[in-house]
Amino acid sequence: MARTKNRDESAPPADAAGDEQTRSYEVLYRQYLPMAAEIPTAEVQGCRADPRLVLVNVKRGVAAVCGTRKQAQAVSEHLPKVPLKEVLQLPDIARALLFASREALPRAASPKEIERALQEISGPREDLLTQAELFARRGLLDKERVAQIRAGTGKYDMARDGMELAALFTRQAGALKGLHPFSREEIEKLGRTSEWLLENLTPAGARVEVKKKERSSAEDARDRLWTLIVLRHQHLRRIGYYFHGDDFEQITPRLLARVQSTQGGEQQQDPEDPSPIEGEEAEQGSVGDETAQGNP
Repeated sequence: MARTKNRDESAPPADAAGDEQTRSYEVLYRQYLPMAAEIPTAEVQGCRADPRLVLVNVKRGVAAVCGTRKQAQAVSEHLPKVPLKEVLQLPDIARALLFASREALPRAASPKEIERALQEISGPREDLLTQAELFARRGLLDKERVAQIRAGTGKYDMARDGMELAALFTRQAGALKGLHPFSREEIEKLGRTSEWLLENLTPAGARVEVKKKERSSAEDARDRLWTLIVLRHQHLRRIGYYFHGDDFEQITPRLLARVQSTQGGEQQQDPEDPSPIEGEEAEQGSVGDETAQGNP
């Protein structure tokens, strides 16, 4: 009976979050993003952290101070104002941040992708342009406009032709209905691929303009999840300080803490991550080490 009791006490808390083996990072991202979306925009912090480091540190801290049922019970008894369930979710939110950070990475189109897209629009662009010239001779389309599309050479011009032809046939869909063999889907696909090329090609002789980059939705999601972690991590640090006093820096490391190879084996912490210990709940407690021990 005693051995069964020990196993129960060392088991994860009932509210413990899942692990990466049971739920994918994308599933966790979709689960926690709505919570992060509730954070007021003015309070959202830009994320410049390495999410892998964040995950390691929150896993370590959570496991050390509330990784078992006995520890979680001690936290609930001694720090009832600390939202324990939110603290236990930290590792999964960090996994969601890993997914969000990858989604937010800018990625330039490769030469192979550009060449493949050019081949994709080459045939439809010529077919549609030939048909447009026939319609222009019959008076169904503006001759000057079609001639402008035909003029010019080069990859960028080809992409612009595809976009303009798709727009032209879409605007004149009613007048040209039943007079050409191209489906709406074919025209829309030509337009989409051509627009993608225009985003990823630079016209010859163009000056590269440095624009102020607006934050994308993927970056906003990443920053919000990071902010959610920062806000909840304060509670984890309070727990660490209450049970371990000045040793809490090693027990519940800062989000950006790194262990450096020194003779003393001392852990050096990133100075950019300020200590969140504040308030009356951070007062050191008197619970013994046995209660607060956990797996590192």
